[in-house]
Amino acid sequence: MPSQITRSRTTRFALWLPVMIAAATTSCRELPTAAQDKRADINLSRQPLAAAAVNLAGRALAANCFQCHGTDGVAGELKIAGESASEIISELNEMRTKDPRRNIMNLHALAYTPAEIALIADYFSKQGN
Repeated sequence: MPSQITRSRTTRFALWLPVMIAAATTSCRELPTAAQDKRADINLSRQPLAAAAVNLAGRALAANCFQCHGTDGVAGELKIAGESASEIISELNEMRTKDPRRNIMNLHALAYTPAEIALIADYFSKQGN
């Protein structure tokens, strides 16, 4: 019975994630402030919608990393914010090749597709130093 519960939660998550990403890509515009609301020339397209959606998807995927690496990747010795995207991708791909029983990061790295790893790396590379 426990395996059915786990499978059910996994299935719900697998169905929920694409919905969340789709919602992010359709409704991810910068909201105007109250002062801007009163002006007739509101410009909602300051940040391209596609870039905002990628940032949101990257942040959603990277949220799993916040536990150890800190919110937005800033946590003492485990800080990954500001590293280059190519370096993060390289490290995660290296971890994917190692035994997942030896290190928790090896297991985490296996959970992501190469496209998801690229989104995560892009997100952390753009965080403050």
